[in-house]
Amino acid sequence: MPELSIELIDDEILDVGDGIHIPRSWVAVATGLPGIPGAVRAHVVYDPTLRRAAAESVRVDRRGEGDEVTTTLLRDLRVQAIVKWTAVHVVRIDGDLSEPETYGQYLARLQADKSRSEEQNLREAVRLYRLASVINDGPLKLVSEQLGVSVSTATRMMNRARIAGLVDEATGREMLVQARKQQLREQFTGPYVAPGSSGPSIGR
Repeated sequence: MPELSIELIDDEILDVGDGIHIPRSWVAVATGLPGIPGAVRAHVVYDPTLRRAAAESVRVDRRGEGDEVTTTLLRDLRVQAIVKWTAVHVVRIDGDLSEPETYGQYLARLQADKSRSEEQNLREAVRLYRLASVINDGPLKLVSEQLGVSVSTATRMMNRARIAGLVDEATGREMLVQARKQQLREQFTGPYVAPGSSGPSIGR
């Protein structure tokens, strides 16, 4: 069973926009990964150019005699998954509370609050999109899942937020690329239906 731990969290906390805060760096340690005979240590940093958490270096330590680190092993290593798993635990989100919330606290509060206005929903969509980008998750997927809409509707919401000036220029450019990719996917596969919904969302 894989086990993850986090070491050497940098004291400097970065405000990366849209109410998202993350340490400048940390070390992720993963053990028990399938096919990996030992521990994986990844030095993770927030990269301001990529605008997300990224592995700066990765080291694989074998358990002991009889094990070896091979190129095949390294090729199968899911570095991005390790970055995401640990980023989820160190990221903090400004909410309606006096102190920043953890990832889990923020999503739980979002799910429980059913009284948001359309404008508040747009702002939460922007925050979710940015949060997903920072931790290496799928931005439109997270917006869709947490706001209970289809990916197509999430795309339209983010476009409305862009037109309303609720996103920065870099995020706006990224959204246009994501929207185009989503349009191409739907041309070949049809609209994505969010879990639990009866069909594609039209007006929500």
